[in-house]
Amino acid sequence: MKSLKIKVKPLSSFGTKFQSDTLFGQFCWIYGYLNGFKKLEEITKSINENHFVAFSDGFINDSLPKPIIEPYKFEVNELKNAKEYKKTEFIKADFLMKNSNNLNDKDIFDNWLESKFNYIKKSSSQTYIAENILKNSVNRITGTTYEGQLYNSEETFFDADKVFITFYVKYNDNIINKEEVNKIINLMGELGFGKDASTGKGKYKIEGEDSITDEPDELKFFEGANAFMTLSHGIPFDNNETEFDCKLNYGKIITKFPKHGGFLSNGDYFKNPFVVYRPGSTFLINDIHNIKEIYGKSLNNVSRHGGNHIQGTFLFPFFIKI
Repeated sequence: MKSLKIKVKPLSSFGTKFQSDTLFGQFCWIYGYLNGFKKLEEITKSINENHFVAFSDGFINDSLPKPIIEPYKFEVNELKNAKEYKKTEFIKADFLMKNSNNLNDKDIFDNWLESKFNYIKKSSSQTYIAENILKNSVNRITGTTYEGQLYNSEETFFDADKVFITFYVKYNDNIINKEEVNKIINLMGELGFGKDASTGKGKYKIEGEDSITDEPDELKFFEGANAFMTLSHGIPFDNNETEFDCKLNYGKIITKFPKHGGFLSNGDYFKNPFVVYRPGSTFLINDIHNIKEIYGKSLNNVSRHGGNHIQGTFLFPFFIKI
């Protein structure tokens, strides 16, 4: 497989977070519109073997998820910062890359503490903010609003002068080439990513060739690595399987309630809920002599429309030694 690191500049607010399975879904819809859905179905029938394409989540600027590993036991004088540290979800990518061969929670905490104080001294401005927008439920048959059915919808607003969003892509170059991948990812930004794209939400653009890196260092395996941190929302295996490619070390789960995209979004658009591990969850590699580009697998039982509707729930590895 080939790998890309892509930086995009947000051009609008976003109603949907940059999560791996949503990126995968929108990519597949556009691929189907461009190349035909029969071709897409043929490719995705064996996606757990051919690994057509896989995405990480999107991360603000040069950050990555904070690894979920054996927790550090705080000293008494550190407790005042412990609560805030535990809530921290992201840390600098360069620190993780420098320390990926000997990763422990104490070093991560010390680096976070230093970065926290430096950040407060240098600047207190925000680069993005999430707000709740009040909306009214709409009857899809009559096109009118329901009385008394207001609800909150979270929307993220970015400071476009200070923010770029980074995500990683792996693709099977025997099925799709780099130019096609870039074309579809550009189209995703032009059309709008995720919810409320028809009203101008979810716009982004790739600013020049410097925003695309081939075979980024963040995704490379190194000698001695025995585990990985997932950069995506994913699952390692199905309960019916007996042989696994990885074993959970520490992790956090979330239940997702996905919806269909494309022309299916106007009908029975809800999929079945499922549980995935969140980015930052760590897994031990079962066979270090057989390192994989992508771990875990996609789900194919989340839609009422049949098994050909899949969810991109791969585990996207950032290799570490623990």
